[in-house]
Amino acid sequence: MSFDDPFHESRMPLGDHLEELRRHLWRALLGFVVALVAGFFVAAPVLRLISAPIDRELLAFHDRRLKAHADRLATGDKRLQELDAPRPVPLEVRRSHLRSAVGLAPGDDHDWVSLEVRVPPVQWAIATAPGSQVLRKPSLSSLTVMEPFTVYFKVSIYCGLVLASPWIFYQLWSFVAVGLYPHEKRWARLSLPFSIGLFLCGVALCQFVVLPEGVAYLLSYNEWLGVEPELRLSDWLNFALVMPLVFGACFQTPLAMFLLARIGIVEHDVYRRHRRLAAFLLTAFAAVVSPTADAVNLLWLAGPLYALYEVGILLCRVVPRPPEEVGEEGAAQVC
Repeated sequence: MSFDDPFHESRMPLGDHLEELRRHLWRALLGFVVALVAGFFVAAPVLRLISAPIDRELLAFHDRRLKAHADRLATGDKRLQELDAPRPVPLEVRRSHLRSAVGLAPGDDHDWVSLEVRVPPVQWAIATAPGSQVLRKPSLSSLTVMEPFTVYFKVSIYCGLVLASPWIFYQLWSFVAVGLYPHEKRWARLSLPFSIGLFLCGVALCQFVVLPEGVAYLLSYNEWLGVEPELRLSDWLNFALVMPLVFGACFQTPLAMFLLARIGIVEHDVYRRHRRLAAFLLTAFAAVVSPTADAVNLLWLAGPLYALYEVGILLCRVVPRPPEEVGEEGAAQVC
């Protein structure tokens, strides 16, 4: 019995395959260079977006510190009241302004007069804190003169990779698709929009929920120990760029399970029988990549991962593998 080989027109020598791979890699590299130029123009707003969670939490941390000091003063903290003992401060005002302040008729004199006022330093610091945040608000800092430039260049590279990723994936797909079965090509094309959607959901969960919660939890130790945070821009960047990518990759779980079942590598019964092992492995993985060591933020990743695992099982069961795809692969193997 003979079968048609779906690859009888696509076989090439090894040298031709390497030449084809080199051609696609050069195209992908050229697309990345073009996107890198565009990345230099969008790096500044992207950097502000990446820094937004830490800036917001640092400002909230500073406000909580001020409120705590105000509450201590209100409750009669003796140590803080001793520190807040009024200090004499020399003050110079114009005589004409002083006349207006005490209700006298304004004069023509514009000379200055020295006065002495007494200011409680702690209350003065609390009262002037909103204005001081304009000049030196709590934010990320750089310790070397080259650090801001290095960070900006690194963000530009990441932006270039993101902008060029559709073109790069297209070049990789053009090379790999030649060796796939027709039904594998079909399912790969159909899965692309779902893959992008899942990736963006993971990135959004990390950027807008996990990172702010994780930073707030970690800064709580500064409040507990009475340590002022001085966070470096480069350290935060390495952390804030990697974590959303990890979450986005983790959210590909149901799609990867579905595709493995569709092409016959793993049966969906295997997923169902190993639920407990999967829950343990996913929790252990979440504990390793989670930004903090507390159980709350761990569950922010482990919970969605296991839910997506169950979605993968449901997809494999609802959309079973058609018998003709099994027969198609068997026919190719016999040939």
